[in-house]
Amino acid sequence: MSGPHQATGHFGRPGRGKAAVLVPLAGAIVLTVLLGIGVYAFASAGATCSGDKVITLDVAVAPGVEPAVSGAARRFNADRNPVGLGTAAASPRAGGLQQRIGRGGARCAKAVVRKADPAAMAALLGGQSAGPADRVPDVWIPDSSSWIAMAGRGRQPVRIETTRTSVARSPIVVALPRTLAVALRERGITAAPSWDNLLQAAGGTAGGAVTKNQMIPPGTVRLLTPDPARDATGMNALIVTNILLANDPNKESIFTGIVRTVRESVQPTVQAQFARFRPQRSGKRPIALASEQAVWAFNRTGPAEPAVALYPQEGSLSLDHPVAITTTDAARRSAARLLETALAAEETRTAVRGLGFRTPDGKAPDTFGTATGTSPQRPRELPAPKPAAVRDVMQAWSRLSLGIRMLTLVDISGTMAEPIAPGTTRLQATARTAQGGLSMMANDTELGVWEFSTKLRGGEDWRELVPVGPLGERIGSATRRQLVLSTLGSLKPKVTGDTGLYETLTAAYREMTRTYKPEFGNTVLLFTDGKGNDDPGGPSLRETLAELREIGDPRRPVQVIMIGVGRNVDTRELRRIAEVTPGGVYVAESPDQIVKIFLRALSNRIGG
Repeated sequence: MSGPHQATGHFGRPGRGKAAVLVPLAGAIVLTVLLGIGVYAFASAGATCSGDKVITLDVAVAPGVEPAVSGAARRFNADRNPVGLGTAAASPRAGGLQQRIGRGGARCAKAVVRKADPAAMAALLGGQSAGPADRVPDVWIPDSSSWIAMAGRGRQPVRIETTRTSVARSPIVVALPRTLAVALRERGITAAPSWDNLLQAAGGTAGGAVTKNQMIPPGTVRLLTPDPARDATGMNALIVTNILLANDPNKESIFTGIVRTVRESVQPTVQAQFARFRPQRSGKRPIALASEQAVWAFNRTGPAEPAVALYPQEGSLSLDHPVAITTTDAARRSAARLLETALAAEETRTAVRGLGFRTPDGKAPDTFGTATGTSPQRPRELPAPKPAAVRDVMQAWSRLSLGIRMLTLVDISGTMAEPIAPGTTRLQATARTAQGGLSMMANDTELGVWEFSTKLRGGEDWRELVPVGPLGERIGSATRRQLVLSTLGSLKPKVTGDTGLYETLTAAYREMTRTYKPEFGNTVLLFTDGKGNDDPGGPSLRETLAELREIGDPRRPVQVIMIGVGRNVDTRELRRIAEVTPGGVYVAESPDQIVKIFLRALSNRIGG
């Protein structure tokens, strides 16, 4: 017989059995060539994932969404999650693919979730702090993208890649006690106030670039805010204000006033804010800046005074819970991408809504409504700030929110008896403005008062009325705040007195430099009629400038704010002094300008 016939006879029936094995194998090889990555995935999925073949992802999560993320991690861990597919796909030949699998073996990913305070984690990833138990995670899910921006400001920040995935959203709202919301509604006040109106109502400085609708009466509420340095709600509230003031020519001074208002209302936590929501019949009612989810969660506790969320009409920012990858290891980064897919699954979205959050697309939980004080409608969103803008705002906050330590010098020379407005002298206007300014200052503000003219105490041109110290400190039977108020109210001009400005300012600058405290913004605030120095027996301008230069210490900077009160103020000598001391010279032609000038002067801290 011919060769082919002999081959068939040689193999017989057993030969057909071997061929049955070889043919599928050949098909598998062809399939491998065409779909190389699929074969590797099949091989990995069928392997045992244990021991050194497991890549364990460390996932640090903001506490609010931890239950939803932990649920996603459990589902993720229940599957075999092959890692390294990109390497296998790079080899289209069956032989090459088999070599890679044989050499490296199948590796699988699992996730371990832990709660992590976003502020502390931002500091750690920014290289700004590290405790013995701190560790850099592989995946970080803070409650706001603003923390990722803050982590980037450190000297040695960890490389952070923000993915396109967000776990949950919760817009920042204004929370009112329900009884207050009902009372306002009965007066025809809408449920969508402006940010500008809220600031005015809380006693802050309104911004000229935002809406002017008067809804909540000014001075009727007290604004409560979580600490911007520790809480994303407080931080993003400042960022919202900065966005809305973008085109205002007085942006810095207005922002300074708002920061001072916020500083005096800071609460340690959002829960501490809601603890102040209790039935009351009189006095300023508390309103709180909070996330929508916080309002929902608070109302579910059955409080005596539930909260109602108001959605400002200009829009707001949201706590967006981004997914960020912080590991630089290639295999772990691949594993993190697989986890990212699980975090975007519908099961995770359902869990998120069950916690009172919106899903990333803005869909609200079914429980939103009157009973929970929240609205299911999608609120208006302001554009997300750039990381540099976030860092600039928080740098301004850190400088402007420093405690104030200030020595106030009040000119009582004869010319301060001249009128600045009908029925009001320059000295009266200065004293009243200074008294009003005390409302901006917390009890930890350190303040002192000197008066000056000529020869008030022997040969000295100045006299200490209240020593510098905390406003809340008791001095005898009164607090320093009460003593300052009464002292300013009793100031009288020395009709025959001249202006011993040089001697007084030099003595004050020396005293504040000597007693400098780095945890405060140290300031000398001088009010004068702007007529210049008038003390024949005192030092000259040249001698004064030389002495001020000698006293000044860059390591102990003392700001000098000099305000000329009234029209026709001559500021030439004051400006010479400002050249050698960090500070500035301003003119207030009317009483209402003095507070604005003071805020503008404080805003100089923003620039450092």
